[in-house]
Amino acid sequence: MPQRSAISHFFIARCQWLVWLCALGALTAPVSRVLPADSLPRLQWLVELAAHWQWAYAVVGALALGVLVWGRRSRWLLLAALVLGGSFWWQPATLPSSAEPVASARVLTVGTANLNLATTDFAPLVLWLASADAPDVVMLQEFTELAQSALASHPEVAARYPHRLQVPQPDPFGLAVLSRHQLTNLQTLQPQNEHDTLRLRATLAWQGTAVHLSALHPMPPLNAAYAQARDRALVQEALHIQQTGGLGVMAGDLNITPWARGLFAIDAHMRRANGLAPSWPNAWGGWSVLPLDHVLASPGWQVVGSHAGPDLGSDHRPVVVQLAVTP
Repeated sequence: MPQRSAISHFFIARCQWLVWLCALGALTAPVSRVLPADSLPRLQWLVELAAHWQWAYAVVGALALGVLVWGRRSRWLLLAALVLGGSFWWQPATLPSSAEPVASARVLTVGTANLNLATTDFAPLVLWLASADAPDVVMLQEFTELAQSALASHPEVAARYPHRLQVPQPDPFGLAVLSRHQLTNLQTLQPQNEHDTLRLRATLAWQGTAVHLSALHPMPPLNAAYAQARDRALVQEALHIQQTGGLGVMAGDLNITPWARGLFAIDAHMRRANGLAPSWPNAWGGWSVLPLDHVLASPGWQVVGSHAGPDLGSDHRPVVVQLAVTP
């Protein structure tokens, strides 16, 4: 019995430390959003890197809290729980969910998928895009000439997506927009400096309505300059869509999580349409940690549904969202 008591004390003591470490990690999210990025860019970048891992802090912290409750060590647990929960749920606004059933003909399904530069087998992608569950519009990142060839050689996929804007590249920043509906005003925005990446813009003709599309894949935040370039790209694309005065959708592997400054900066112009389900890495039987892939839409939309797409053999899971125009 004394040995069992010693083992319990060992785990309870470490869970107390773990809870407070997770709470401290969770606090990096609100702290990163108030730090002056212009005067302290490196500090803001470092704090924001820690802020992305809110799923890990919430899960590990909740497990440790459970152990402490079991061990009747409840002192300060409410405060730790409030820190973990408050930081996790303090995010940019999301689109409202549809309160009434919407006819399928009035729903626009948008998908985004990072294909992974190393992928050579595109059979899962072709199978998905040829299926009845394929999106009306899909935006592809890390799009290569090999991926372009695989899609072009499949007649059913070619017939399903006759309208395309494709810019394959040998690096991780090739992009493509595939659509069942007509695309006009096609634009390819080349990088302006070493920190920028390719962006695509197009206008979708859907049910007599113009929907302005932006596809992008910013650099991962490997340093403060890349993080700032990512945030600038998000703001520029959000303002571009807002200035059109109509409906808009922005999607891609944005290399950002809902707890970062960049998504808060465009909160007034674009709202998150997909949930908090992590999409990277695609590992451990579909388990992921970070929600890096997003579909953002202008406030004129409502969400009918959102889910992860099938396993495409990439290190990312696709994200699929069903949108309807707000009545």
